[in-house]
Order: sequence, then structure tokens, then C-alpha cells
Amino acid sequence: MTLHDTHTRDAAPADAEPVRPPTPGGFSIRPAMVVLGLAVVILATFVTLGIVSSQTPAPVKTSGAPSAVPGSSLRGEPAADALKPIVGSGEPPSNIINAVTVPVGSVRTSHQNNAAGAGQYDAQVTLRSTDSQGALLAFFASSMEQQGWQVFDKGAAANDPGALEVLGKLAGTDGYYWEMGATIPPTSFGHGAPPSGATDFTIRLLQQNDDQS
Repeated sequence: MTLHDTHTRDAAPADAEPVRPPTPGGFSIRPAMVVLGLAVVILATFVTLGIVSSQTPAPVKTSGAPSAVPGSSLRGEPAADALKPIVGSGEPPSNIINAVTVPVGSVRTSHQNNAAGAGQYDAQVTLRSTDSQGALLAFFASSMEQQGWQVFDKGAAANDPGALEVLGKLAGTDGYYWEMGATIPPTSFGHGAPPSGATDFTIRLLQQNDDQS
């Protein structure tokens, strides 16, 4: 056997696939990259929430064309003017004020602060309408749901014989939940009331404590 023959036998074929090197063991950066990705997502979420929460509150709607209220024969209008005596220092927040409507033609007769310096907002206004007790009940039950309130009670008012009420809850932009109550006594006749009668009703707004939200 010649040297040429030996070289020919020992040489590997030119088109043979190269052998892959073994995969090295040890530390992988993949888990670290996953953790970093999650951290970026969480940071972006908090930044977005911060931007949203720092936005200027929506302006209070002090006027607007009367609007139809589904399920009621009455038309509603923004209650900002009716609530004006009990609004101050950013309370209630604008989204709560804008979520209150009253029947067109309602006239404010009185207002009251129930907080008594307790720090928790609690105030009410009383208005008079020429609509009946039943019509007002249907109006508030429908309009409150239409404006985003979570209505949790409708019917006879507690500790007020003959009166009916609608109670609802809504999150305020101030970070608190707020309750709204519309209490409607029976329609009265005589004593200066029109022949169809007059009905006084009270709108009460209450800021809930953290443990109540």
C-alpha cells in the first residue's frame, strides 16, 4: 500500500456534515430575561395608572338640554345647580355631581350638612316637584342606573313612614365610593300646592369610609 492510498483512506468525505459541538451546560439568562420583562410590564402599568389618575377632573355639567330617561315619563336635567349649596372644596368630585339628574322643573327648597364636622362628607338638598311620588320613584330608579349608579335598594324608606327611596353607590374620582339616596315622601295636596299636588324629595350624597367600600 502506497502513501497515496493511505491518505485516500484516512481523508473524510468532502461533503460529510460537520459534527455539532456539545451544548455547554451552566447558567442560562432566560429566567432573568423573563423577570426583567415582567418588571417592565409592571412599571408601565403603574406609570399608566399615574398618568390617568393625574388627569384634570371632568368639568361639572351645569346646563344641558333635558334628556329622556328610559322607563320614566319625566325628563331629566343636570343637578349641579340644585346641589350648589352643598358643593365645596372639591367635594363631591365632579364625576359624582355629573351623575345626578333631577326632573325638569324641580325647585330647591332647602339644604343641610349632616357631617357635623366628622370629616366624612354627608349633605343633602330638598327639592319640590309637581310630579307624583310614584313618578319620581320611577325617575330616580331609572336615571341613577342610566348615570352609572349601582342601585342596591328601592322601596319603602327606613324610619320615614310613607316615604319611598332609591339608594345607589358609585366610585368617585377622589378614590372613595359615594352613596346617593333619593327619598320621596307622599305627594301632598292643598296649602298652596297645585291641583295635581306637589311632592318634596331629598337627594343625599354620602362619602363612604374605606372599610365600607
